[in-house]
Amino acid sequence: MRRGEGVLQMPPSPTPAAKRDASTPPDLFYNLQALRGYAAVSVATFHFALIPAASVPWPYGSFGVDLFFVLSGFIIAWSTRDGHHGFLMHRAIRVLPAYWIATGLFGVIVLIAMPTEAALGWLGRSLLFLNGADGRPPLLFVGWTLVYELVFYLLYAGALRAGPRRAPFLAIAALLVLAFGGRLIGLAPRDWPLLIEFAFGLAIFLWVDRRRTPFPPGAALALVLVTAALLYLLEPGLHGRNGGAADQIRVAALGLPAAAVVLGLVQLERAGFTLRSRPVLALGAASYAVYLLHPLVFSFVLPFAPGSNALRFVIFILLLAITIGVSLAFRAWIEVPMLRFMRRRLIGLAPPPSRETANGPSPTEGM
Repeated sequence: MRRGEGVLQMPPSPTPAAKRDASTPPDLFYNLQALRGYAAVSVATFHFALIPAASVPWPYGSFGVDLFFVLSGFIIAWSTRDGHHGFLMHRAIRVLPAYWIATGLFGVIVLIAMPTEAALGWLGRSLLFLNGADGRPPLLFVGWTLVYELVFYLLYAGALRAGPRRAPFLAIAALLVLAFGGRLIGLAPRDWPLLIEFAFGLAIFLWVDRRRTPFPPGAALALVLVTAALLYLLEPGLHGRNGGAADQIRVAALGLPAAAVVLGLVQLERAGFTLRSRPVLALGAASYAVYLLHPLVFSFVLPFAPGSNALRFVIFILLLAITIGVSLAFRAWIEVPMLRFMRRRLIGLAPPPSRETANGPSPTEGM
């Protein structure tokens, strides 16, 4: 790994050159943008491998959710450290319209396969992240993670009322309460241990914001590689476990290594080592589309029985390629224009061209 021209290079900074040094954090986190793409593809391939027609021995990738949660904690704190005008509206238009569009596309398929009244009822409840009347989960089954995201946004919006410097501390306290004590004090019907992963991201922000000297590049790279390996080693042992105790184990087994990966990549960037590949960053920008649309893509092969090993592998690769292509198109032609329009109309803000293009948003933008 080297720094300079090419794929790996030092990021631009708004800080004047005369004042920049190794202790000045970058304004944009390209490494985290790349990690977002990696996390989304990991989740997609994990699900593809469970489909009979594409079943390959690949029991890895659900840790992408844990990476997303930690990333959200860090990025939300970082992006609001100097101001938070229209925070909740920004978050709502970033998450909800794309989810509603993806759910609507799924609804078209369900309307073909089910009686109209039942399908419309399921679709309507799914748009609100609710289970169907008969206990069916929402049409877009990955929506459960967005409920966690929205809860975190609401908590952080409340914490921001005390100011951006106090907000991370207050949000961490609130997350701890909901994660382990919400049920006991009547704030929630159950505990939500996975909320701790957002707190990990906030803790990383507090570390980065106060410790100006970055890790030595070798140490940061070792941290990323070792803890990324742990994600692959520990994930298979968690499959099939559900419930509060399983979520607590997941936070320790996947959440902590995910947090270490994020911390290591931030430290690498602060030391001047960034991943600046355009295709990788474009995939990172389209990560939310990948996350939302991959269930729609694999739904078309659900009825098919498994074929030979070679055929299943080919279908697996095709599903991934189609998902990435569809997601890049969705990002460029639907999501970016929609976000720009809604931000102008609802918040009165237009994102500066240097921070958001058709290829993707600012790397400081969360999922």
